[in-house]
Amino acid sequence: MAYSVLIIDDDKELRAIYRAILEREGYAIFEAPNGAEALKFLMNQTPDIILIDMLMPMLGGEAVMQRIRQMPALKNTRVVVLTAYPRFRESALYFQADQFLVKPVRPEELVQAIASTLSNEGV
Repeated sequence: MAYSVLIIDDDKELRAIYRAILEREGYAIFEAPNGAEALKFLMNQTPDIILIDMLMPMLGGEAVMQRIRQMPALKNTRVVVLTAYPRFRESALYFQADQFLVKPVRPEELVQAIASTLSNEGV
């Protein structure tokens, strides 16, 4: 069975790129255009790993990560932060992100981050 990945990013083109890269590696992909939609999805599904942008409309990455960590079914879910802003590293670590990547991310970097996170290596 393939690992499942939820991609949370308001940039539709980036979501499509991440989807293509990860589907090629055999992952099952789900998408959410913002934090609010992601939380709706997460009420019914538990992905193996979440890729999340930090700056999004409606509900940003920090707020989503905080809520994820408060939900018993999700508190141990792996999270990879993808952001254009290195200043979010501390808050990502505070909310127990497993990986922190700064955009733009090379395809091999994304694949490696997912693989190492799922194998429990993290940052």
